[in-house]
Formats: sequence, C-alpha cells, structure tokens
Amino acid sequence: MGTMSRKEIKLVEEHLYLVRNIVLGCMTLNESIQGLGYDDLYQTGCEALCHAAQNYREDGGAAFATFANTAIRNYLFSHCRRITRIQKPLKYLEEPVEDGSRLTYADSLPDEGWHAISDADTFLLLADAENRYSGVCQKGIKALQMKCLGHTRKEIAACYGVQPNHVSAWISRAASRLRAENCLSLQ
Repeated sequence: MGTMSRKEIKLVEEHLYLVRNIVLGCMTLNESIQGLGYDDLYQTGCEALCHAAQNYREDGGAAFATFANTAIRNYLFSHCRRITRIQKPLKYLEEPVEDGSRLTYADSLPDEGWHAISDADTFLLLADAENRYSGVCQKGIKALQMKCLGHTRKEIAACYGVQPNHVSAWISRAASRLRAENCLSLQ
C-alpha cells in the first residue's frame, strides 16, 4: 500500500464506523484463535478501509460507503479463511472432551505424574533412546534434545546443513518410533 493522499485519509477517518459495524455485525469473534479477536479484526478492517480509499473512483457509480463496505467485508472474510487454515482453536484443560463423554481434557490425562518428569530425566531418556536407534530416527532424537534446550528448527537445520522441513521429518519419525516402543512396553 502506498502513501495516502489527504482526500483518502479524510475518507478513511469519516468512515471508520463501517469497520466497527462490520466486525460486530458480520464476523464471529473468537479470542482463542490469534487473529480472530475483536482488536485483530478491527485492525484488519482498518487496513481494508485504507485500501478501499486508495482504490475508490467517484466515477464508478457507487458511493464510497457502499464500495468500502463490500471491500472491508470481503477482506475480512479472506482474512478469516486464511487464519482458520493455519490455526486451530485452543483447547483448555477444563473444556469437555468432544467425544460426548462428561470428561474434561484434564480428566483424560494420565494420573502417574506425567508432568513431573524433570529436564534431566528427559535428557537421560532421550540419550538412552539415541543409543538404541540409528539413521533418521537417531537424528530425530538428537533434534528433540536440541529442541528441549530451546533451539528452533531453523537453528537445528543450520547445524546439520539441511532444510528445516528435514528436521521436522526426523522428529516425526523419532516420535512415532518412541510412541510405538512405549506402547509395546506397556502391554
């Protein structure tokens, strides 16, 4: 978006009410998804209003309010589609599980101190697993150790000289193998 003229700025200032009306009247607010809260939608709507002011032509046959109303609504709908494709709503531990039972997510967690594993124990378990595996799975376990230390996928990928999606694949492979091993040991 380029620099706005004084006339365009005046149009935006006079029609800010459109953004509020559209956000409150046409949109479903969801504070648990980043980008779908009132403030985020209002800001996105204001951006759309600025675009509308820059693209409006008086000889187009429509009043600015009509033109801006359509532009803002379409821009917000596109924004919501984009956000919901990349994010899922947060699940709080107190919420009921979606399977129809009366349990909450907290009730479905194991009772045996799943949260009581220390960082030292985690590193010992991963080091032991690293010695049992080779290849991609071993790289995945090493990447998990690095993630536990606070490194990002990009940083880990730079250490190995590969793309970050390779690191994700290694971690996925290691996690599947560790889960399968844990299921077998529980039987």
